[in-house]
Amino acid sequence: MEQFVVSARKYRPQAFEAVVGQSHITDTLLKSVDNDHLAQALLFCGPRGVGKTTCARILAKVINGGADLNDDELALNIFELDAASNNSVDDIRRLIDQVRFAPQTGKFKVYIIDEVHMLSQQAFNAFLKTLEEPPAHAIFIWRPRKSTKSYQPSYPAVKFLTSSV
Repeated sequence: MEQFVVSARKYRPQAFEAVVGQSHITDTLLKSVDNDHLAQALLFCGPRGVGKTTCARILAKVINGGADLNDDELALNIFELDAASNNSVDDIRRLIDQVRFAPQTGKFKVYIIDEVHMLSQQAFNAFLKTLEEPPAHAIFIWRPRKSTKSYQPSYPAVKFLTSSV
């Protein structure tokens, strides 16, 4: 029997060049990495299905790509958290404990936090100190489904557009 692979995994682009309809974002992110001017926290906002998750995963690979790591080694530096189901103070404290440690391989640990607008106010407050003064090896990518004013003053917002392709 053939192993079933979810279509999102099978057909998800693995490089910025393969991302369709978001060249304004992919070009900007690549230039930021090339010029070593990438912020430590990014806000990827836009409607569902425009490539926020895909671009976040590709960016996480590109950031550590210069270290000549294979996919298994890169996976050690990429953490995804679904804030809709992990929205308590204890969940955030576990994440903060992970952030303190330097990456095992490569230069950065990338934390992709999905549905960040679902964090409880207490969880957000527990996370605030780490976000204001992150370790040099940590990069946070927030992916709220809704663009919320409370996040935007502090972090560069990367706004994804719907594509007519």
